[in-house]
Amino acid sequence: MDARPLTQRERAVLEALLTVDFPNVDTLRRETAEVVVVDICGCGCPSIDFQPGRGLGMTIRVNAGVRGSYEGLFLYTIEDPQRGEVLGGIEYLGVEETNPNELPSPELLNIRAA
Repeated sequence: MDARPLTQRERAVLEALLTVDFPNVDTLRRETAEVVVVDICGCGCPSIDFQPGRGLGMTIRVNAGVRGSYEGLFLYTIEDPQRGEVLGGIEYLGVEETNPNELPSPELLNIRAA
């Protein structure tokens, strides 16, 4: 897949996930201006990757539950050899047989640092 800009929903969710405080969050917030989607999940869920490959040192930074459901998502970072910790992607966790075609609205998320 060719890299593409984030959709409005993806950007809104990313910005919402970065409202919580954790180490290095200010650097990651600045990185959002240039982040692009380089891959999507093959299963059809709305998970997105911001860096090619899963990288080394994947760290979950933020967890979010979707109100009124058992679904959720998390924001993870990866360790880039040249740049250090960078945004890795948003992983969607669903329990239904069918996947939604986009991430849940940020207003539905209960967000907390991991």
